[in-house]
Amino acid sequence: MRHGTPLEWSELLGVGPDDLPAATGRLVQGAEVLDDTAVRLRTILHDSPDRGLDEALMHLEHRAREVVELMRDLHHQALQELA
Repeated sequence: MRHGTPLEWSELLGVGPDDLPAATGRLVQGAEVLDDTAVRLRTILHDSPDRGLDEALMHLEHRAREVVELMRDLHHQALQELA
């Protein structure tokens, strides 16, 4: 697992170890929705006269994409170790 054991992740997510791959899959889906939303917001507000808003949305988009990659990594590892 990225950091922590499968048991730690299972306890955190409130699932049994056998259900961890499904739970991490749902985390990936949620992170992807967050990423898609950040991209849409930035696209809509890109030409905003508020440069600070555009920069904040750019940072949000990059961080959301990072979260997706981390969640995918966690899910992949859960599949390898528990599936």
